[in-house]
Amino acid sequence: MRIEYAFTILFLALGPLRVIPVFYEYTGNADRAYRVRVAIFATIISAAIIAVAALSGAGTIQSWHVSPAALDIAIGILLMRATISSISRLEATMQHTGARVQEVRPEQVSAAALAFSPIAAPTIVSATGVVTIVLFLSLAQNDPTLRNQICGVLLFLLALNFLGMLAARFIVRLVRVATLAIVGWIFAALQAALAVEVTLAGLRLAGFMPR
Repeated sequence: MRIEYAFTILFLALGPLRVIPVFYEYTGNADRAYRVRVAIFATIISAAIIAVAALSGAGTIQSWHVSPAALDIAIGILLMRATISSISRLEATMQHTGARVQEVRPEQVSAAALAFSPIAAPTIVSATGVVTIVLFLSLAQNDPTLRNQICGVLLFLLALNFLGMLAARFIVRLVRVATLAIVGWIFAALQAALAVEVTLAGLRLAGFMPR
């Protein structure tokens, strides 16, 4: 497994394309100080969730002696599920908002509460994202260099999401939700192709298909 391949999948599962529209929806009318607090709390909480998944999940799967072929197939299935979910979410956004995100005033919601849900979970770190991280780290269990590179990618994505949240108002008002949706659909198509490729790789590795 190459790091470029892992980066692509992790970017699709955890990247800023997921968080920017949602962050803008919930903080579009809020003042800058509130938006910054939510972004900081969301980044910290997301990092904690990822750390727990990385430290506990990968070791557990390794102790179960799950084969690399099974891990590949599991990643493929999860990616396809995430693709279907992403397309449905994008279509619903376009249909119910008239090509724009509905701005919701935070009012009495604390920055920490909003950061925890729905920003950090399930937007930044979804169930699919957590499982993908665990599976990738399990595949890299015997390769310290790759494992460190994956950890570096996760830190980079956290930083990218943080910057995306800070710039969410500017980005959405500049490019509009319709543009973000189109970009999301393009990445969803790429994600679907990767899901099929990973599943086929797992089947070949398991001996169900010729290499």
